[in-house]
Amino acid sequence: MYKDNLFEFIRNEEVIIWAGAGISLYAGYPSGKELVKILYNHLTKIEKENIPDNLPLPILAEQIIRAKNQNRNFLINILKKTFIDKKPISTICHENISKIPHIHTIITTNYDNLFEDTYKQNGQVIYSAKQIPYLEHGKTHIFKVHGDLQNPDSIIITESDYHNFFKKRDENNVYWTVIKERLSTKNVLFLGYNLEDPNVSIVFDKITDELGANRKDCFLVAPNLNQYKINDLSHKGINYINSTAKDLIEELTENIKGNIKNDLESGKISADTFRRFLSNFNLLSELEGKNDVFKLKSLRGKDNKIDGKINLSFKNEKEFIKKVNDFFTGKKVGTFEISKEHLIDGEVWLGGLKLINSGELSKIKFESIPTFTNQIDLRFEDGFEYNNIPIKIFNAVNLIEIHIELPNANFTIKLVPSGSNNAKTNFTFKHNKNCIKVNNEINLFRILNKLCKGELCTIFINNGKLFSRSFSEMKPLLKESSFYLQYFNNLKTIEKHYEIQFSDFEFQSINKKTYDNVLTILSVINSKKRKFNWDIEIKFGLKDSSDQTIEKLKRINHEGTPIVAFGSKWEEIELHGQKISLGHKVIELIEPNLTNIDSFVNKKDDVIRMKSKVNKVYISYTDKNDPN
Repeated sequence: MYKDNLFEFIRNEEVIIWAGAGISLYAGYPSGKELVKILYNHLTKIEKENIPDNLPLPILAEQIIRAKNQNRNFLINILKKTFIDKKPISTICHENISKIPHIHTIITTNYDNLFEDTYKQNGQVIYSAKQIPYLEHGKTHIFKVHGDLQNPDSIIITESDYHNFFKKRDENNVYWTVIKERLSTKNVLFLGYNLEDPNVSIVFDKITDELGANRKDCFLVAPNLNQYKINDLSHKGINYINSTAKDLIEELTENIKGNIKNDLESGKISADTFRRFLSNFNLLSELEGKNDVFKLKSLRGKDNKIDGKINLSFKNEKEFIKKVNDFFTGKKVGTFEISKEHLIDGEVWLGGLKLINSGELSKIKFESIPTFTNQIDLRFEDGFEYNNIPIKIFNAVNLIEIHIELPNANFTIKLVPSGSNNAKTNFTFKHNKNCIKVNNEINLFRILNKLCKGELCTIFINNGKLFSRSFSEMKPLLKESSFYLQYFNNLKTIEKHYEIQFSDFEFQSINKKTYDNVLTILSVINSKKRKFNWDIEIKFGLKDSSDQTIEKLKRINHEGTPIVAFGSKWEEIELHGQKISLGHKVIELIEPNLTNIDSFVNKKDDVIRMKSKVNKVYISYTDKNDPN
């Protein structure tokens, strides 16, 4: 429970680290007890006779200075040889901490340089009040409260030094004021304290005294403490976590990776912290931001390589599971999509980060990796060629698939071995959502039309022939391809005549209506009439009912003279995003029949009614609105 709480605080950027000697043991540096032995072993024989060998570190250091006539050089030189001159065995734990930008403050009582060496330009060491005004935003602040060996006067090691360690100062002590402010506003994680070092209880007690009720949660990480020590920590209000620092940081890192995307998108961490964490693991991200809310748009490795894993749990559906097995065992290639309805649970990890949690996964699409990628040229028997076509070749179990990618559609050619030197061949074709250019469509359906007719097609690659193949005639697809080839050829005619261009329109927008519109426009271009079925009765009034007019009407009825009507409105058609002018509509009734001529002559009707005897009309367009 304590560990979960700690990880949550860290992921919210609400924790500072207080590091003791134990965190540097794995690097080959001594604990407090071991440092006592090192200092004692460097004493002269006479000094050893006068100084006991079992003193706590601060008291021993105090005795040594007294023996050296208050000269601290002896202590400083040994500390430098022990912590500075000696190269660390390993820095892995400190390196792992430095990869967690959620931690903005580290307070350490250690004399070594492991933190500053691993943080490099991302860290800033502070051991003096004079350095406080120069704190840099965006860097991790490393407070070395026992001083820095680059400045020997800052070192705290003797009993006298410890007496002043947490001593109340006046308000001008900026250095300690800053530390207290951070301790009071953040939760504290103690690493590297085994409760055997003599200064540990001092540290805990003094923090409690200084902060009082303002103190937030404190956590101490150490392996296998006995219950007495755990109870003592609990009495001090410190939550105990049984772990080594190294294991805890590794577990913390994985916890962050599993939650960082959600932490970013829920606003728990800043975009800067997110990017810095990813950069520490050789990952680059692209974010989308609106009103200080960020979403992860894309993720890639710095070397353009990235590993991933997907954990999926399927429902027990035999047919679907067989499809899954066929795809992942290489019996099928191409793309394979798994929708939510087939899933019980699922997670997606990329670059070590959990990108999709259980419940967020609506569908997932897999694509096979081609074994060969190149460009080809197609040539047919009549000399028609299409050049520089991207292809991908996939090898599956007893199957070779060639995916041909045109700008507007994809072909898949499947070669299935069948006997010696033979292979069964078939192909499928799928059009993209949009038609980008008419010329592309003409080339596409010209190729498709030839393949469906069974014309021999030769594929060339790298200036050499790959293979020649013809397919069995495919009548349904041939009919479809012939229609579209004619359709797009007609569009090209319209483009040239009206000096327009059809582009980026949906392929599915081609239907019976657009086909009829195309024929109408072509009739205008070619000044031709179009014949239509027409069983509608036409009626109109006549002001002139003279004998001469009536005679004309009777002649029309007897001889079937066509009747022509001119529209008064100028008409236009919209086709695939282009408005095309047609003109005035001209309707010509074929073999008209005046159905009420007798009633009109006898003045029983005041309108003329007529229909086509053959139920047909011609429709054309003119740029004139004049019946003469």
